[in-house]
Amino acid sequence: MHRHALDSRETIIETCRLSKSHVQLGVALPGNVYDEHGTMLLSKGQVLDSDAQLTALLERGMYVEIGVFNAQFRQASAAPEPRTVEHKFDPFLVRETMKPGLNRLLRGVIDASATPEQVLEFATHVRDFAEADPEAAIAACLLDRHEELRAVAHSLNSAILCTLLAKRLEWPDARQNSVICAALTMNLGMLDVQPRLSRQATPLTPVQHEQINAHPEAAMAALRQIAVADPAWLAAVHQHHEKPEGKGYPQQVPQPSEESQLIRLTDTFLARAASRADRPPLPPSQIIKHLFVEDGQGPFAALVASMVKLLGLYPPGCFVKLANGEIAVVFRNEASQKTPIVAAVTTTSGIPTMQPVRRDTEREQFAISGTVTPDKVSLGYDLGKLWVTNAKPGAKTNGNGEASQT
Repeated sequence: MHRHALDSRETIIETCRLSKSHVQLGVALPGNVYDEHGTMLLSKGQVLDSDAQLTALLERGMYVEIGVFNAQFRQASAAPEPRTVEHKFDPFLVRETMKPGLNRLLRGVIDASATPEQVLEFATHVRDFAEADPEAAIAACLLDRHEELRAVAHSLNSAILCTLLAKRLEWPDARQNSVICAALTMNLGMLDVQPRLSRQATPLTPVQHEQINAHPEAAMAALRQIAVADPAWLAAVHQHHEKPEGKGYPQQVPQPSEESQLIRLTDTFLARAASRADRPPLPPSQIIKHLFVEDGQGPFAALVASMVKLLGLYPPGCFVKLANGEIAVVFRNEASQKTPIVAAVTTTSGIPTMQPVRRDTEREQFAISGTVTPDKVSLGYDLGKLWVTNAKPGAKTNGNGEASQT
């Protein structure tokens, strides 16, 4: 049994899947038929007249409303289907509820009313969220178009990517917590400046240059003010703009910590993927290639390789152009990085679709022909719904205890 939202008012209906024994060629359908996403395939009364058509529809998935199924196909002696409550995990909604909580927490660090334990507790929520559905978490970061709390969202996104990368690198739990806490708090000294800079199309002023150079030290001072004693956390915050051989800033540290470099890579990736007043966003695939060229052969090559493997050529949430002219959003990278599962969000003529349509990029007409930046895409659908799934047992995704999806 499935539950589908079938229109813009989110009307939910329950459906049952049909098998070949339920459908007869030449006989009118007893009710509307939908696919697994709630899109109507055939209307009541239509007649199928070919085995090939029936086979193709059955492979896609044919569903009718449960009332129609019970009336037409379920035998009177059959036991009633048990009804279960489905708990849905909405990663986009969860992440949105985390942003105001993180904003309050960071403000609390700045005014010394927060504690290191509270930051660590929030880091635990980030880990639970990211690990519940890693691809959905990445997509939620890349598809966030809300301008409010932009600086906070950037730190949250960096913490999410650091979570997934640190786990892939098999770092111990304590080390993972240190780098996540550092990613959350790295821009304490830029919390109010960062949004203004993103809207500024003119060159930086001398004062702004000074603020940028000073913000790692300011963030570390704020953390020490609330008695953060974790050396890995403090060093990662202090050095997250440093580069090997003293090529970073502000201290030109020749051998920055590995945690700081993991944050620098995620920070760079997310900054380049976001739009600014002085430049458009870059496609994620292009950013990943740049990072590989810039850092792929240095002392932290393993971090870059881990990022490449995590994000792939086309990370979930990025937009691509298909051979038939449609624009699609990457949904999953289950089979191959070069041929991910995508969902078309526009028609071949560029008109936004009201319901994304899954496309198999291994097929020639749906092959990926290029990438598209999000500022060039008009949407007619809440893409977050694509990643709504059944919550995993034991997942804690309430984001500072304010909203739970499990």
